[in-house]
Amino acid sequence: MTLHSLPDNQAASDARELRPRRRTIHGVSIGILMLDTGFQRLPGDIGHGATWSFPVQYGLVTGVTGPQVMAATSGEEKAAVPLIERFVEAALQLVDLGVDGITTSCGFLVAFQQALTERCAVPVATSALLQIPSVAMLLPKRQRVGVLTARAASLTPRHLLAANAPTDLPVAGLREDSQFFRNNLENAPTVNFDEQAADLLECAERLLSAHPETGAIISECSNFAPYSALISERFGVPVFDIVTMVEWFQAGLRPKRFQASFQAAL
Repeated sequence: MTLHSLPDNQAASDARELRPRRRTIHGVSIGILMLDTGFQRLPGDIGHGATWSFPVQYGLVTGVTGPQVMAATSGEEKAAVPLIERFVEAALQLVDLGVDGITTSCGFLVAFQQALTERCAVPVATSALLQIPSVAMLLPKRQRVGVLTARAASLTPRHLLAANAPTDLPVAGLREDSQFFRNNLENAPTVNFDEQAADLLECAERLLSAHPETGAIISECSNFAPYSALISERFGVPVFDIVTMVEWFQAGLRPKRFQASFQAAL
C-alpha cells in the first residue's frame, strides 16, 4: 500500500514518521505544557482532551501555577530565569517523546517565547497573543485588536513586545472578585459554565465600551476559549483564542493531503 492510497490523516502521519528521528510516541503533532492546576476545565479549554480533533500530548510542569507565572513574567526579567528553566526542561521532554510542536496552557508565557524557541528543536507557540500582528493586518483602517486577559494588571508591555504587538492595545481583565477569577485562583473542582460566561461577557463589554475602535478580540487566557462563540455572537466581532492558535499551528505541522482525493476524482 502506498502513502497515496492511505486515508488523509494516516498518510500525513506516516509521511512525517519517515523522518529519521527517534520517537517514543507516534502520530502526535502537538505537545501542550500544562500548569499545575486543579480547577475544572471545560470542553474548549486547552486542557480538555475533547477540545481537539487531533491527538495531543500533555506535559505537566509540576508545582508551577498561574499566579507564579503572572508574577514571574510581569516582574524583573532575571526573576523569571528559574521558571524558564522549568519550562525548557518540560518542553524538551515532550520533544524527546516525539511531538512536532509545543504550546502552553497560559498566555502570559509569551514572555518565554524566545527562550523556548532558542532551546527547542521544534517550533513553539506559547500563547494566543502571538496572533495579534496577523489579526491586526486583517482589520479595516482605524480598527484595532483588543485583548481579554485573566488579570489586566499582570499583562505588561513585556508580554506584548514578546508577541511583536503594540504596547498600547486596548486591554480588559476579569474582575478579581468575579467567580471566574476565583474559580481559577482557588482551583475549584467544579465550575458553572453560565457563571463564568457572564463574567467574561461583562469583561468583553467593558473592553468594547471603553474602546469602540476594537475590531477583533484576542483572549490571552487559555481558559476563555469555551466562551469565544458567545462573545462573538453577543458583540459581533471576531474572537481569536488559544484554540484558533493551536489549530492553525497544527495545520502547518501536519498539512492536509489532497493528492489522493484529486487522483480519485480524475
